[in-house]
Amino acid sequence: MGFVRNFAVTLFSQGMVFVAGFFNGVMIARALGRQGRGEYGLVVFLATILLVLFGEGVHRANVFLTSRDKSDRNISNLFSNSAAYWLLVIGLFSIFFFLPGKLYAFVFPGLRPLYVRIGIGVAMFFIFNRSIQGIFLGLQQFWHYNLSYIGPTLVFFLLNSIFFLLIRHMTTTSVLMSYFSAMSFVFLISLLVFLAEHRISFRPNFREFFSNLSVSSKATLAYLMIYLLFQSNLYLVNYKTGLAQAGLFAVAMNIANLIQRVPNVAGTVLFPKVSESRDNYQMNLTLRVMGVALIIGLLLALFFYFFGEPLIVFFYKETFRPSYHALMWLFPGILMMSMASILNINLWGRGFPLVSILAPLTGVIVNVTFCILLIPKRGIIGAAQASSLGFSTFAIIIITYFLWMYRKKWKSINFGR
Repeated sequence: MGFVRNFAVTLFSQGMVFVAGFFNGVMIARALGRQGRGEYGLVVFLATILLVLFGEGVHRANVFLTSRDKSDRNISNLFSNSAAYWLLVIGLFSIFFFLPGKLYAFVFPGLRPLYVRIGIGVAMFFIFNRSIQGIFLGLQQFWHYNLSYIGPTLVFFLLNSIFFLLIRHMTTTSVLMSYFSAMSFVFLISLLVFLAEHRISFRPNFREFFSNLSVSSKATLAYLMIYLLFQSNLYLVNYKTGLAQAGLFAVAMNIANLIQRVPNVAGTVLFPKVSESRDNYQMNLTLRVMGVALIIGLLLALFFYFFGEPLIVFFYKETFRPSYHALMWLFPGILMMSMASILNINLWGRGFPLVSILAPLTGVIVNVTFCILLIPKRGIIGAAQASSLGFSTFAIIIITYFLWMYRKKWKSINFGR
């Protein structure tokens, strides 16, 4: 019942994120158009890629290490090490912040230097907030974790709504400043809640921190590959065809990610469970969750197959109609991912074995290769086709690995309990 209850809490919070995020995205797309939606999407991509590179490994390591040792001493050590690491990140990001604008223009064509700097600022607060969330999740304090997780999206939506209603005019700058304000505000609230509940002696233990790097570095690589598998095409579409086409593709990916949201929710709850368990219960739970995620994914895919086009036109305006055609090509790969991502979480709970890095890396290589071949000829349709090929490659490797690893154990696995 613990898993079901925590899954329900997390699904509810993710539902709130989806609703707020969806209407926020609609408001942004309708107010800013294709170009502005593309600018906003690239800033989110920048902030998230910086999080993945510099923070997601620490987050995953904190979940893994807290799940195995929930003592006050370990929590204090993990927080102290995370805080010391964050100070180092601030120093590094300060260098990024003052890089010349021409360098930004080379990496992100068409994006103003101000927007790049806002993305760097967002990432700075995003990173440490994820570290705190990792400890919450490892302790299985799902209310704390979910409030910290949904906070930025809800505050961001609220700020944009207030700005739109009072001034009735939104610009890319105003949207991005609301994004920065939401992330920094929720970070401060999460920090205060954490410090109110835990007695922390700020004593960074760098020897322990570096000994944990084997976990955090593998976690960083594993999550980085997954993120690039999902989001690298947005960058490539912008680089090859411009911000307006990137805005169209961003809408298609946002809707496709709805199908992936259920596996993501289940994976969030599953990760600490499988990290602390080493018997058949781990695999029993994983397979049951995978079956539920696949069924829900199929139902959502059917819904958007029949009603996706009119819904896109209704919410995002006629100019975003081409997003639907890209969305159709994303469905096959996303459905494969809905199964494989649950199995992949099981691997993360086992300490991030090599296959959890190599499988998504192979998917990224397939994805990028076909993007280079298809985007010049087919635009966002080609990007969607490349995505599905990359997703399917990753899924086939993960599923094959599990079939081989459990080839002698399937009879001992109980699918019904």
